[in-house]
Amino acid sequence: MSESAGKALDILFYLAKVGGEVSLARMSKETGMNKATALRYLSVLESRGVVERRQGGWSLGLSLFELGSKVPVRALVVEKVRPIIERLARESGESCNLACLAGDSAIYLDRAEANRSLRMRSAPGDRLPLYCTGVGKAILSQLPEERIRALLGSNPLPKINDTTLTEPEDVIREAKRAHEQGYGVDREEYEIGLTCYAMPLRLPGSDFAGAVSVSGPSARMKNPESKERFLNLLRAATQEALQAISPYDLTQNTTALPGSSTSSAS
Repeated sequence: MSESAGKALDILFYLAKVGGEVSLARMSKETGMNKATALRYLSVLESRGVVERRQGGWSLGLSLFELGSKVPVRALVVEKVRPIIERLARESGESCNLACLAGDSAIYLDRAEANRSLRMRSAPGDRLPLYCTGVGKAILSQLPEERIRALLGSNPLPKINDTTLTEPEDVIREAKRAHEQGYGVDREEYEIGLTCYAMPLRLPGSDFAGAVSVSGPSARMKNPESKERFLNLLRAATQEALQAISPYDLTQNTTALPGSSTSSAS
């Protein structure tokens, strides 16, 4: 961890421990950070909404409550979807994954393996690129074009291997194609020899943008008859996952912001 990131986190944990408004002088004394340095970090954190400057000093900001509200929703999704992807793995005979958008990446929330499945190099908790993975393309397919452009940037993207699309415009076309056909495809762009099909999992009343996927050796996945079977199984599993997570569940697993009379679904 960089020194800057460490100091910023030190300030956040300090404010969380104190639990109220703290003057710059007190913060400097109790953290051992000089006033000028503390103020510099506080100003950056304030611009992101994670700390606030009030009359009585500094305190944690509302953005942290918004971030915290996302955790229960992710945990709920994993709880509801795990038995579905486990059954999908058994029926398909391949690796099945649950992922969601996290910042500018996809993060694997859960995985189910079949006995014969090709072991992937990624595991739950890992972050993966959006532009060259099946789950990433399925997630991008749910987003407006301006959001996709902001996530990808304007420069060429890192090349994983010879099949990886690196131009943002090509990835945007892939996202549109995924939207039209209802699923995203990783054609060995992230791992040579591995093909992945993924369908979007967008929860009503929530900004959760996720995907369910089936991954396996390209020789099995690309066969036209097998591909249709995998897509049918994946479509049924995704629909079941959507039905398993009701809007009521989501509203019961969000955190109301201080001073707000309503809850903000994450």
